[in-house]
Amino acid sequence: MITYDTEVVFQKAVVFTGGVTMPAESIPDSAVKTAAGLQSTKIQQRPRVFGAQGDSNDTVVADTRVIYVVSGATGTLRNFRIGCVTACTGNATITIDLKKNGTTVLAAPKVLDNSQIDRQSVEASIQTQACVQGDVFELVVTVNAGTGALGAGLFWSLTLEETAT
Repeated sequence: MITYDTEVVFQKAVVFTGGVTMPAESIPDSAVKTAAGLQSTKIQQRPRVFGAQGDSNDTVVADTRVIYVVSGATGTLRNFRIGCVTACTGNATITIDLKKNGTTVLAAPKVLDNSQIDRQSVEASIQTQACVQGDVFELVVTVNAGTGALGAGLFWSLTLEETAT
């Protein structure tokens, strides 16, 4: 084995007939060709899931529904946003929780009320980001009409990063 303690510049192509060991993170994203044809098992996925409850004019109702199942080996929950096409009025509230396998992942459930405006997307604070293959994310909606009117057209988006399986 030959060791060089200085930079080496090759003026012509280099052909390796054996294996090459590269230091971790030595090939930056900019060095990978767009048409490199990397296998999906070697890249990180970034799914963004969008959903809605009914139509844009449907009043929000209490609900629990599965919105995503993790397919990568491991993952990180990056962002969760919610809103209504038509905001609540008066003291009506819509409380949204995001649960992973039945346990909340939010610092606190997010409340939509008359402080939001129509079509405003608000971010919920995520407390637990880690997930693994097979984890099930559920959206839990509770409503309280109070003396106002509940919002209509509930929508959400969930952004994750997943490693290959």
